[in-house]
Amino acid sequence: MIDDVVPVVENRPLTGGHFLLSVQSPRQAQATRAGQFAMVRLLDRSDVLLRRPMSIYDVKPAVARGRNVAPPFMAAGAKLRLSASRAEAGLPIASGRVPPGPTVATIIQLLYKVVGRGTHLMAELKPGDKVGLIAPLGHGFFVEEYLDAAQRADAVLHVAGGIGIAALLLPARDLARGGIRQRLFFGGRTKEDLVGLEEFKPLVKSIDVATENGSRGYRGYVTQRLETFLERNRSKKYLLMVCGPWGMLEASVRLAKRFDHPCLLSMENRMGCGLGVCLGCCIRVVGEGHNAYQRVCTEGPVFWAERVVFESTDCAD
Repeated sequence: MIDDVVPVVENRPLTGGHFLLSVQSPRQAQATRAGQFAMVRLLDRSDVLLRRPMSIYDVKPAVARGRNVAPPFMAAGAKLRLSASRAEAGLPIASGRVPPGPTVATIIQLLYKVVGRGTHLMAELKPGDKVGLIAPLGHGFFVEEYLDAAQRADAVLHVAGGIGIAALLLPARDLARGGIRQRLFFGGRTKEDLVGLEEFKPLVKSIDVATENGSRGYRGYVTQRLETFLERNRSKKYLLMVCGPWGMLEASVRLAKRFDHPCLLSMENRMGCGLGVCLGCCIRVVGEGHNAYQRVCTEGPVFWAERVVFESTDCAD
């Protein structure tokens, strides 16, 4: 965790009120691992007191002179173990579509949607402006924790709802460099919510999209498309990586249980501090007493699905 004031490089408007904020921060970028997040503070704004938690969408490199450095979001050792294990199992090492990995990261990118006062003010940021940034934070998609499950699976299925796509690009890139087959299921209310698809195309075998109004892809929820896919492929084993609204997480967990697939969730919850102090982001997990609650900001945001208790549905059974 590094607390710094960093300059804005770009604040690019996308569709549907989404923006891609790029800040120059070499130390934080090089420390980032997949699935971690940042806390953003707008400077000189007394009317916006709390930092905004945002998934780290991507890190961008600058080429190092005369040497290659493993990408910060997958340690070199983990990358080698992943490739070696695939070779031992007689599986392909790479698809040939994934570009070479970056060398040294200097830029952190945050994908966000304008929904309240804080994000409205963020949308006004210009190159050269500065923001306060605490990053990287949280327990993310750490490859050493899901490597065995990914290798046993026929493919990894990424399931994203809306801005939840922001948490899945870096793990998808980690897996692609290890030669793991992947598919993306991405849903939004309208086609304007389906941002970031171009970045996933070199990494996954296929992309299945759904919109609630039918403006692109399947008309309905993305979990309906996921259910159809799992039903048609009952004989195969998958690892699910999911991020999105609470209802979508619940539905994905029900499907994972029904078809007996391991599932990782990147949880979303309101955060006051992002450092584990305020306890405002606690969620129910399997356990008793104090052990029945964990903090999304420190023990998470990524949890194995069987650890999370969804009290309102049969996911809690």
